[in-house]
Amino acid sequence: MTDHVRILLVEDDEDDYFLTADSLSQCKSPMFELVWAQTGEEAIEHLQTDTFDLCLLDYLLGQENAMDVLEKLKGLSVTIPVVVLTGQADSIVDDRVMRAGAEDFLTKAEVDTPRFMRTIRYALVRREIETERLERHRIEQQNKAKDKFLAHLGHELRTPLASILGYTELLLDSPGNERINAELSTIFNNSKHLLSLLNDLLDMSRIMANKLELVPQPLNLNGFLTDLYSLMVMQASEKGLVLTVSANSLIPEYIKVDPTRLRQILINLVNNAIKFTDTGEVAINVEFDKGNGRVCFAVKDTGIGMPADKLETIFKPFEQIEDLIHANHGGAGLGLAISNELVSRMGGQINVESTQGEGSRFWFCIKAEGSTEQNLIRLDLDAPERPPAQFKINQHLDGRVLIVDDLREIRRLTGRLVSMSQAQVTFAQNGADALEKIRSAEHNGQPFHLVLMDIHMPVMNGIDCLKAMRSSGIQTPVVAVTAASRKGLRESLLAEGFDNVIAKPIDRKDLSEVLSTFLLPATQPSDPKETGTAEQKSSLLIVEDDEDAAELMCLLLNSIGYEADIALNGQQALEKVANAPSHYAHVLMDLHLPDTDGYELTTAIAEIAPSLTVTIISGAEPDKARLEGLPIAQVLLKPVSKADLAVLNFCG
Repeated sequence: MTDHVRILLVEDDEDDYFLTADSLSQCKSPMFELVWAQTGEEAIEHLQTDTFDLCLLDYLLGQENAMDVLEKLKGLSVTIPVVVLTGQADSIVDDRVMRAGAEDFLTKAEVDTPRFMRTIRYALVRREIETERLERHRIEQQNKAKDKFLAHLGHELRTPLASILGYTELLLDSPGNERINAELSTIFNNSKHLLSLLNDLLDMSRIMANKLELVPQPLNLNGFLTDLYSLMVMQASEKGLVLTVSANSLIPEYIKVDPTRLRQILINLVNNAIKFTDTGEVAINVEFDKGNGRVCFAVKDTGIGMPADKLETIFKPFEQIEDLIHANHGGAGLGLAISNELVSRMGGQINVESTQGEGSRFWFCIKAEGSTEQNLIRLDLDAPERPPAQFKINQHLDGRVLIVDDLREIRRLTGRLVSMSQAQVTFAQNGADALEKIRSAEHNGQPFHLVLMDIHMPVMNGIDCLKAMRSSGIQTPVVAVTAASRKGLRESLLAEGFDNVIAKPIDRKDLSEVLSTFLLPATQPSDPKETGTAEQKSSLLIVEDDEDAAELMCLLLNSIGYEADIALNGQQALEKVANAPSHYAHVLMDLHLPDTDGYELTTAIAEIAPSLTVTIISGAEPDKARLEGLPIAQVLLKPVSKADLAVLNFCG
């Protein structure tokens, strides 16, 4: 109870007013501030426009009584506690005012007794308890609404990402697709990264609600760092930065850690380093601290750095680095706060040192559970983590293509794309190198059919190289490849003599059109016919309202030996099961359907086919209480991979 209490006394008898005021003045704690109203109307006006902790209301007020005032207060939604005072005890009146909403009922003869003060104290305490209860309820409802919204948002965004990840994985694993493994892996890894960005908001919500859990599991550290490099190297190359990964010691082959969260931390640190570095390099370093059983990671850049007095601020939620250093790079301001919390839960702490104009270094150490001196290896980024996949080439072209770019990763990426057409690829790292190779090819009678030329390069740029070619009488088609996007650039480059212009990052369709224009078609080899009889497959039912997601799930299941039917809503699912109760071995069900939810549909299916089990596939964590008693075999969160499905036994 507060030390200062404001009371509205509604009393039309002056003597009774002074009697009540005198009784209240004798109380030393709390201190009472008394405001006097002599009519019901005056009381209601006070209660609507001012703030009071308690109202003492005389039962008889001239032509009206306390019942009239209580009814008006109820209609106005005024919830202040009211204690009714009357000249004499009356059980009927007592019951009426209590039913009308009064907190208590006293006779005026009790005003100068201990019961009067106890009644006031109890009313105030009950008021505080009720206020706290209502506030807790309000917060709980807000949290429920927020959780429901975030779950819905997560579901809606995970569904299209599931299609991207799933179809890419199918291409990676399909036989006859080995030439574009690196490109498909880049799509796959970047889609997973996009999914992790989506999870940032959900993660911060879980952190603030203390609901975030880590899931430690064995992690191949070398493969993990190789994946991280592959994911981030193109982003660095597009800014002209060098990205390196090194180790100061032998590293554990495996550590037990939450790989998703560790990847999230390092991606955030590397992404920030690239974002705030215009020239130079970003270096990732890992070291095994045998003495303390820890693995330490550091990310260092040669970027713009930060003021020393701002270094602590950047780890606060919604604080953006660019706000501190007057840059404009976007971002939600959650990444470092989430990373800091994740490292803390892994038993470490993120540290930072930075000098404005020189760069920054972030580092942290985590417990290396599962590592021993016997499983230490050298870091090797060239060690493949998964066998190369093949790509089924649709376009077959014949010719020799020279790719000119000063960035090795861009040359390699462009070369892989061009190689998909079966054209022969040669590389040059600047204009002078290109000019030498072009003249040599002309001299040897094997001229290039096409040159893909970067514009901004050291030693000799693309425009000067083109002018030198033309002045030498070499008319090989040259296509400009540029990351610049200023207005009129394309027209300017065409005016310089380039045969076409394509933008970086290279769009596959644009490149395909350029290659088709300047190279000759080649005979497409026949695909070998598949032989053998398909094994008997078990029938599954997919219940999913998103057609793309349903088709993808069907393809994934087909690829691991299952036949599957699709139902796009609950009604279709019930009809399929009812028409053939013993046909399906299992149901894979989305929780969010247009005509029902997965819980109710599972119950309905169980009534038709009691032996049929269900796997829930959802974009958000299901309600565990509602799952109880249902024939649920397992729960999978979207996106669902082929590997996730392969380990499940749908028929057991």
